[in-house]
Amino acid sequence: MTRFLEADGRYGIETTADVEPVLEHAKALHNEGRQHAPNGDQHLARIPIVVLNAWAQRRGVTYQDVMNNVRLLEEFLRDPDNGDFRVHKGDL
Repeated sequence: MTRFLEADGRYGIETTADVEPVLEHAKALHNEGRQHAPNGDQHLARIPIVVLNAWAQRRGVTYQDVMNNVRLLEEFLRDPDNGDFRVHKGDL
Protein backbone atom coordinates (compact mmCIF):
# COMPACT_ATOMS: atom_id res chain seq x y z
CA MET A 1 0.00 0.00 0.00
CA THR A 2 1.28 3.46 -0.84
CA ARG A 3 0.03 6.51 1.04
CA PHE A 4 0.60 10.20 0.48
CA LEU A 5 1.37 11.98 3.78
CA GLU A 6 1.26 15.63 4.80
CA ALA A 7 2.25 17.11 8.14
CA ASP A 8 3.38 20.62 9.09
CA GLY A 9 3.58 21.65 5.43
CA ARG A 10 5.85 18.72 4.58
CA TYR A 11 4.92 15.90 2.24
CA GLY A 12 6.00 12.32 1.92
CA ILE A 13 5.13 8.94 0.54
CA GLU A 14 4.90 5.82 2.68
CA THR A 15 4.92 2.37 1.13
CA THR A 16 4.11 -0.72 3.17
CA ALA A 17 3.68 -4.36 2.23
CA ASP A 18 2.91 -7.64 3.94
CA VAL A 19 6.04 -9.65 3.15
CA GLU A 20 5.14 -12.61 5.36
CA PRO A 21 3.86 -14.74 2.42
CA VAL A 22 7.15 -14.14 0.56
CA LEU A 23 9.18 -15.10 3.63
CA GLU A 24 7.12 -18.26 4.09
CA HIS A 25 7.55 -19.17 0.41
CA ALA A 26 11.34 -18.65 0.55
CA LYS A 27 11.52 -20.84 3.66
CA ALA A 28 9.37 -23.54 2.07
CA LEU A 29 11.49 -23.59 -1.10
CA HIS A 30 14.64 -23.94 1.02
CA ASN A 31 13.17 -26.65 3.24
CA GLU A 32 11.93 -28.61 0.21
CA GLY A 33 15.40 -28.46 -1.34
CA ARG A 34 14.10 -26.44 -4.27
CA GLN A 35 17.15 -24.21 -4.45
CA HIS A 36 17.50 -24.45 -8.23
CA ALA A 37 15.32 -23.11 -11.01
CA PRO A 38 14.08 -25.53 -13.71
CA ASN A 39 16.93 -24.39 -15.98
CA GLY A 40 19.51 -25.34 -13.31
CA ASP A 41 20.28 -21.83 -12.06
CA GLN A 42 20.47 -21.34 -8.31
CA HIS A 43 17.35 -19.81 -6.80
CA LEU A 44 19.06 -17.42 -4.40
CA ALA A 45 16.19 -15.49 -2.86
CA ARG A 46 12.64 -14.16 -2.98
CA ILE A 47 12.86 -10.41 -2.41
CA PRO A 48 9.82 -8.13 -2.55
CA ILE A 49 10.48 -4.97 -4.56
CA VAL A 50 9.34 -2.79 -1.64
CA VAL A 51 11.99 -4.39 0.62
CA LEU A 52 14.84 -4.00 -1.86
CA ASN A 53 13.77 -0.45 -2.68
CA ALA A 54 13.72 0.54 1.01
CA TRP A 55 17.14 -1.07 1.53
CA ALA A 56 18.53 0.82 -1.47
CA GLN A 57 17.14 4.15 -0.27
CA ARG A 58 18.81 3.70 3.14
CA ARG A 59 22.12 3.38 1.26
CA GLY A 60 21.50 6.44 -0.91
CA VAL A 61 21.06 4.45 -4.13
CA THR A 62 18.06 3.50 -6.23
CA TYR A 63 16.39 0.17 -6.83
CA GLN A 64 17.69 0.38 -10.40
CA ASP A 65 21.24 0.87 -9.09
CA VAL A 66 20.91 -2.39 -7.14
CA MET A 67 19.54 -4.22 -10.18
CA ASN A 68 22.47 -3.00 -12.29
CA ASN A 69 25.22 -3.62 -9.73
CA VAL A 70 25.76 -7.22 -8.64
CA ARG A 71 27.91 -6.05 -5.71
CA LEU A 72 24.99 -4.13 -4.21
CA LEU A 73 22.67 -7.10 -4.63
CA GLU A 74 25.26 -9.38 -3.03
CA GLU A 75 25.56 -6.92 -0.15
CA PHE A 76 21.82 -7.22 0.41
CA LEU A 77 21.94 -11.01 0.20
CA ARG A 78 24.93 -11.34 2.56
CA ASP A 79 23.34 -9.14 5.24
CA PRO A 80 22.14 -11.45 8.05
CA ASP A 81 19.12 -9.17 8.54
CA ASN A 82 17.93 -10.24 5.07
CA GLY A 83 18.65 -13.94 5.52
CA ASP A 84 14.99 -14.92 5.71
CA PHE A 85 14.55 -13.91 2.07
CA ARG A 86 17.27 -16.37 1.00
CA VAL A 87 16.29 -19.67 -0.60
CA HIS A 88 19.87 -20.82 -1.20
CA LYS A 89 21.74 -20.39 2.09
CA GLY A 90 25.19 -21.33 0.73
CA ASP A 91 27.87 -19.21 -0.89
CA LEU A 92 26.77 -16.78 -3.56
